[in-house]
Parts: sequence; structure tokens; C-alpha cells
Amino acid sequence: MKFIKPTTLVLSCLLAVLCCSTAFAHEFIIKPVQFTAEKDHVVPFSVVSAHVFMISEEMEPINEVKADLILGGKTTPLKLAENEMLMTLDGQLTPKAEGTAIIAGHRNGMIWTQTTQGWKQQSKKGLKGVIGSGKYEKFCKTLITVGKADGSYNKVVGHKLEIVPMSDPTQAKVGDEIEFQTLLDGKPVSIESMTATYDGFSMTPNTYAYFTEPYGNGLAKVKISAPGTWMVRAQYKNANPTADYDSHVMRAVLVFEVK
Repeated sequence: MKFIKPTTLVLSCLLAVLCCSTAFAHEFIIKPVQFTAEKDHVVPFSVVSAHVFMISEEMEPINEVKADLILGGKTTPLKLAENEMLMTLDGQLTPKAEGTAIIAGHRNGMIWTQTTQGWKQQSKKGLKGVIGSGKYEKFCKTLITVGKADGSYNKVVGHKLEIVPMSDPTQAKVGDEIEFQTLLDGKPVSIESMTATYDGFSMTPNTYAYFTEPYGNGLAKVKISAPGTWMVRAQYKNANPTADYDSHVMRAVLVFEVK
């Protein structure tokens, strides 16, 4: 009979955790064709799922994604359609008022379980040989200026995990430091780190232009180093296990343009 050394078992478990982290690291990004628009003009956008920012590498399940336009105190659901060629979910919005518009997106939590027989998109309940299981939920807010900005950049939209800018990032210039606050269920939450990057910074997967550790009350600053389409990203992990999964990993992204 062949025995597995304890060190081999530990290494296998560590590799499983690393694989789990990599497998679900696609970021959920809503990227419009333009970040400034005029009232009543159509603005196309795409839901991107990417390791390389911001090129979509897989298409999110359309029945698990919701997008809304928030503008002028109104919330309007946005229709999405599958684009198999670009591996995106595409939509368009037509702003009916001026001000700072927010496209608010939510990818529902999906459970993935790793077993000795491979990955299963289902609860760990009833499965044999479970190595680990997680629920992965993603949120995105994208800022668009319609006509003239009206100060709605810091509107809290009610996502379970949400990034709120403390000053208007759409008015930022290269060299500026912008402060952001991360909220969990509408309240400030401490996260291990905040990362940021801009479109085209690197073709290496999961590579960011900026890394910082928040300094209290969910606050962190990001220094803008280049013009372009920026994304700021935060992650929170609820490690309290349930009957269905071991942890609930939530990711939030804020997208805006720096001119």
C-alpha cells in the first residue's frame, strides 16, 4: 500500500488554494465606448470578464448578470445581449438627463467546489472528496458624465460590497491622489488591500499599476499615474462556512476615465 507523505499533502492543499484563487480571478468590468455623453445620445457598453485588463476572456452567464443605469434619481434596467465573438455581454444606454451617470452591475454569487475529481459548479453539500468550496460574487460601478457632472459620483447604490470615491475621479488629472472608501452592506469595512490599474497597462494577467493598504475606516488613496480608463478594485472574504460553501468572496470594481 502506498502512503502519501504529510508534506506532500500540505503542498497539494496549498496548490489547490492557489488554483482556486487563480480560477476565479476574472474581474467583472463594465466598459462603455465613451465616458462623456450628451443627453438622449446612445452609449454602447460591454460587460467584460478579464484577467488581462481590460480584454474579455470569457462571457459571464447572462442570466446571472444585472445592469442598471442610475441617473437623476432614477434607476433604469439595461438589457444585455451575448456577444460570442468578443466574449462580452453588450448593452446600450440613452441618458435622459444631464449629470453623473452610474452603470451599476452585479454578477450573482456562484458556488464552485473543488473535489478530488475536479471542479463542480455546485454546493459542497453531498459531494465526496471536497477540497474547498467558495461562493464568488462581483459588483461594478462605472461613471459616465452626461453633459455636465452634478456631484453624483459618490452615490451609494446599495451593492453588498461597494467602492465610493471621496472626490470626483472623473475630474482627476495625472498626478492626483484620489481617496476611496470601501463599504460592506453600506458601512465602512477594512480590507487587506486596494488595487488599481488602467486599460492597457500590462498584458500580463492579474497585473495592477497600483497597490495600497487601507489606513482605517475603509479608506485608501490611489495615485493617478497615466490618462485612460481606470479601474479600482477591492475584495472582501467572509470566511464563515455554511452548509453550501466554505467562504463568500466578494469583489467590487469602480471604473472611470482620466483625461
